[in-house]
Amino acid sequence: MRTDDGQPPAARQAGPSGGASPQVGASGPTLFDRLPIGAYRCAADGTPLRVNDALGRMHGYDDGAQMMQALTAVDAQGWYVDTERRAQFRQQLQLEGQLSGFVSQIRRQRDGSTLWISESAHLLPGGDGAYEGTVEDVTERMQALHALERSDELLRQMTWHFPGVVFRTRWPARGEPTLDYVSDGVRELYGIEPEEAMADANALARMRHPDDDAAVQAGLLESRRHGTPPTAQFRIVRRDGSIRWVQGTVSFVARVGDDDVRTGVILDITAQREAAALRAQRDSAEAERRASAAMLSRVSHELRTPLNAVLGFGQLLERDPALPERQREWAAQVVASGRHLLALVEDVLGLSSVASRELPLQCETVPLAPLLAECASMLASQAADRQVTLDAPPVDAPAVHADRRRLRQALANLLSNAVKYNRVGGRVAVAVTAEGALVHIAVRDTGQGLDAAQLARLFQPFERVGAERGPVAGTGLGLALTRELVQAMGGRVDVESTPGEGSTFVISLPAAAAG
Repeated sequence: MRTDDGQPPAARQAGPSGGASPQVGASGPTLFDRLPIGAYRCAADGTPLRVNDALGRMHGYDDGAQMMQALTAVDAQGWYVDTERRAQFRQQLQLEGQLSGFVSQIRRQRDGSTLWISESAHLLPGGDGAYEGTVEDVTERMQALHALERSDELLRQMTWHFPGVVFRTRWPARGEPTLDYVSDGVRELYGIEPEEAMADANALARMRHPDDDAAVQAGLLESRRHGTPPTAQFRIVRRDGSIRWVQGTVSFVARVGDDDVRTGVILDITAQREAAALRAQRDSAEAERRASAAMLSRVSHELRTPLNAVLGFGQLLERDPALPERQREWAAQVVASGRHLLALVEDVLGLSSVASRELPLQCETVPLAPLLAECASMLASQAADRQVTLDAPPVDAPAVHADRRRLRQALANLLSNAVKYNRVGGRVAVAVTAEGALVHIAVRDTGQGLDAAQLARLFQPFERVGAERGPVAGTGLGLALTRELVQAMGGRVDVESTPGEGSTFVISLPAAAAG
């Protein structure tokens, strides 16, 4: 309802003709008086001419007549709490001739308390600017709205750092659900603004991956049919074209009229899905590796029996004094090839056993000095044949935690390679150093050395980095087997090499526990 500043009390009671404004017409109460909501009629300058009983009671009076009498005491500032609303009311009414749903906060005339009203008004015929309107008390509605806004603000603050999207949705008995709250996390996850998502309830649904949308829709329908909280994992396609995996869950909160109010969360599970895919690939590769290793192991076992027979008969032929020299040379070649093939089978068997985790290991405290001396003694004749000096190993080397048999095999492989691939007159030296919880065993040679490309292929099975064209026999499995054995004992194998100067292979193993 409109009032203007500076109106004398008498003017507030006078009608357009200057007489008193009656509350009841001559024929008794009118529809104006009987309206269940407040109603008024005002002059062009906003002076109240008539109010009904509902409006009087809204302002704390017994009826409209009592309110009209009390208007003489109304403060000149008017009724609107926000003084700007008076000018806004008049401007809209003059421009459009009517207005509807004009919501404002006003002061009750009797006690000065405040309430929220919704006004509708229109200009009266006659062209003098008089108007009439209705007033509805919407205090409860506005209080509920403000409480909801405060709740939304609190929810917004609570979900500010939530790693996903929090939303609230209304599910009507008929029709499509609508979103009335979406957290700021939608900006990071979906790449759209919360306001856009709330303005278009289907905006998020349209971003589902086409291959997943049907399954999600079916899950939602099934959930509504059985009254269970829907949960689904699916992909979304962001506006930049990137794809993310999300998990959405919705829970029932309350029923408002015929609508279900539900809240939900959408979490980014892309990392988890990718990790699961990597684990599946790893498990598949591990299964294939185990199957391959098992096959190699069976084949190796099957080859050993006929190979032993070939070697046995070849050795008998070598020792037969009646065999001509020409055939004796042939028999010797058969035996040498058989031994090479048997060594290959043994290496393949060892490599497959390590790869399939079927190699038995008995790790214990192993003193290095006697083990290094044993390996040096085993290779002494081979070093002498190739005119390579094998330096005496250190006698004060510490102990390591390892399997003695497998460590001897690994050290023998490295020392044998250092001798075989050395130059005539070359040297092989062993050094042992302790560093924290590790013991490093370095085998140095003065051979031809390796370049970067050769080092990159060095530990691959059957890779001899060019030595297959040389005079030195080998299977190409020794270094691969050595590394697998050392890793199985909790250590590692490193290598440094300079072309033309030689190479250094280092086995690092856990030091033996003190005491």
